[in-house]
Amino acid sequence: MQYKAGKIATKILSLQEDDGSWGCFHTQKRGSLIPFTTEHALFRLESLGFSFEDECIKKAVEHIESLLLSKTLPEGNEKSVDFPIFVELIAATWIRRFTNSNLSANTVAEKWARIISKAFNKQVYSHEDYLNCFENEFQTKPRSGRLVDFVSFYQLSLLADMLDEKTENRMLDHVLSHPDGIYYVYENNLFAPPNFQSKDASRYIGVAELILRYRCGKDKIKHIFDWLWQNQDSDGMWDMGSAAKDGVFFPLSDRWNLENRVSDCTFRIRKILADRCYCGHDCSRCITFVATKHDDNSMRQMSQEFYRSAFGMDISMNKFNCYGGRTENKFELCHECPFTKCCKQQGIDFCADCAKYPCEKIALYESKHVNKSNQM
Repeated sequence: MQYKAGKIATKILSLQEDDGSWGCFHTQKRGSLIPFTTEHALFRLESLGFSFEDECIKKAVEHIESLLLSKTLPEGNEKSVDFPIFVELIAATWIRRFTNSNLSANTVAEKWARIISKAFNKQVYSHEDYLNCFENEFQTKPRSGRLVDFVSFYQLSLLADMLDEKTENRMLDHVLSHPDGIYYVYENNLFAPPNFQSKDASRYIGVAELILRYRCGKDKIKHIFDWLWQNQDSDGMWDMGSAAKDGVFFPLSDRWNLENRVSDCTFRIRKILADRCYCGHDCSRCITFVATKHDDNSMRQMSQEFYRSAFGMDISMNKFNCYGGRTENKFELCHECPFTKCCKQQGIDFCADCAKYPCEKIALYESKHVNKSNQM
């Protein structure tokens, strides 16, 4: 990915210390030689496309596990009685942002999963049950606000893939109706901000990115998807404006001129909207799909001309409607898709998940068509 080789990533990596950290972890100390914390560095690297496959992240995870086990931070702990619990929480969260195979982090996640499951055991949230179960797990009552109320970046990152379906649904309904938003993400009621070209809009997109870590997340934030489609430019791109530059999510490019800014914003939003077909085709970039979303006849004509010139097919305009390859209302040429049929028979989500991947058919189809034709 181009961003991983850019100046921003190179600068961050040059400041990583031998122990895998960037000095302070959660709070910047005066006089620090590194102008950001380990958390900030990890957020930036994650945004730039780094994963647990990268050596810098593996080193960071090793360092963070040492913080989790000691329950102390390089910059020192706050005096709050429950601060060691908070250290354990934030350390486990950042490990699980990159890998779910770390035993120490998973043990912390299991504690929080039991607390949240108990809190939503009566269908609606019970704060009393939350407090009682918290005390049972940690042998102390929560005292700091970030632990008294669990609706926070940390708990929500940590708990992805840890809850049963019913608890997950109940918890996300509670989170999305929370009057104070999500702590450390978007600390406001969770309605779309009035100005798309703003830092608030970028943080609001952060809500979507967080919720999408859950299995039922996509169903919970359809209103955010609609908001994103409403703010797409006529050329199929997104521009969040120079005000969105926050040093965390943006910029991704080394220079944030208009062209790069639009490219960065579009890259981020398309990752959220991406709804891949079984073959791997990205619906969010498909001209027919986008034309349907915007009810745009000029884009339907673009698709019509593509199929005419590329395949000699004369398809009427009224057939250029598609709500995605996984829906019943898909483009007519996809109705008899052999890859859809094969994946469903084998109980897998994508061809790439198949033990026989790539078979001869999907290899040939990918080489000619998947994310290579009729896209924006």
